Amino acid sequence: MNTRSLLATALALAASACTSLDPSEDRDEVHAELRTRASVDVALPALDDDAALAEEVRVLLATPLDAERAVRVALLQNRRVRSLYEALGVGRAELVQAGLIRNPTFDFDARFLEGGGTDLEFGLSQPILELFFLPLRKRLAEHEYAAAKLRVTEELVSLCFAVRRAFARARAAAALVEVEARALRTAAASHELMRLLHAAGNATDAELAIERAGETRARLDLAATEQAAVEAREPVQALLGLWGEHTQWSLVAEPLTESALALDTSRIEARAVEASLDLRAQREGLNSLAQQAGLDTWRGWFPELALGANGIRIPGGTWGFGPRLEGELPLFDQGSSRRARSAAQLRAGMHDFAQSAVELRAGARLLQERLLRLLERARFLRDVHLPQRAEVVRTTLQNYNAMQIGAFEVLTQRRAELRDQRELVLVLREAELAQLDMRELLAGSMPEALRRRLRGAEEEEELAGNARAERS
Repeated sequence: MNTRSLLATALALAASACTSLDPSEDRDEVHAELRTRASVDVALPALDDDAALAEEVRVLLATPLDAERAVRVALLQNRRVRSLYEALGVGRAELVQAGLIRNPTFDFDARFLEGGGTDLEFGLSQPILELFFLPLRKRLAEHEYAAAKLRVTEELVSLCFAVRRAFARARAAAALVEVEARALRTAAASHELMRLLHAAGNATDAELAIERAGETRARLDLAATEQAAVEAREPVQALLGLWGEHTQWSLVAEPLTESALALDTSRIEARAVEASLDLRAQREGLNSLAQQAGLDTWRGWFPELALGANGIRIPGGTWGFGPRLEGELPLFDQGSSRRARSAAQLRAGMHDFAQSAVELRAGARLLQERLLRLLERARFLRDVHLPQRAEVVRTTLQNYNAMQIGAFEVLTQRRAELRDQRELVLVLREAELAQLDMRELLAGSMPEALRRRLRGAEEEEELAGNARAERS
């Protein structure tokens, strides 16, 4: 091997040795992106420091949780978070591997001759074209690793907003329990009043049965709502990675207001496209596919070629040395199929990228419309309808105090007011979920439910469920 080849080999080896296997800087970079995009502020201890992680989780769970504290618990306790950070180590190792030169090949032959003696032959060769392909292969791996980091960031952003959505559902379920408890107290009061009237001979058996059934219906509704509230905790606990004694956490008793859901929706499509981690990852993937296409093209023109030295010892002790050249003859495979495959993959990636941008814009418009409509509905309920309902209850109570109507008219209007309050809780829950979906989209991650809806998957599942129900 000449001096120039030796120098090129040494320089390539030195360059590949400069890439570290430690992914800690990449984890810090991903975590910084997470803090900016998902609005979380939590310092992660060392991944192997279980005692420090457990202590921080214990402190966070010692007081009632709000959504942001729940997110911090998830980042500390959910093992999938640590799995994602370990995936960076895998990607970093693959990046380092892509920058390494292939090991030289050594071969040895021995032939034992009939007349006595041994014929020895050996060789050492190194693929020399790898030195020219190394920069292409390294750039390809860099794009793949950049895409992997973006995917990890997107997964973590998605987890943060999944926790917030599950927490919003749990909080709304707890609020509905309070509304149903008030409804039960109203139904119980109506039943008791009717029982007294019936005992005095002023109400019929049918009227008493109706009020009794109203109370039992209210108890059933409360029991169903309490069950829903219990079940709503489990998705939160799964996302937070909690089990055992840690499952005894409590919610912050803080009602959600319509004003807390305000969100700037100007230029929503452009902002969603600019923030999208998926589009950035796909762009890096396109760059890696382009590098792969170039690599396949060069490999088609320049097949495998190895340069080295060999030696031979013939019987009698005579040694011989000389250069060794090994190469591939492209007689049957000129690499056309590999080039066609990489070109098709690149074109397919470009089509996927364009379609993803279309879906992203459609999702942004859908979420904007949903959020604005829900906020408008919540505002109307809070500012117009509920005050009017309260006025009906007030005037009905005044008429009752003036002995112009009976107590049951007051209780009937009170039940109607509670139904409207229940509706406000549900509308605010849906508005909060829509706002969280919008925030996640602007943080760079498309909610999975939104992606499925844009591709028609939710409608297909609903139709399939209806068909199964009809068959059963």
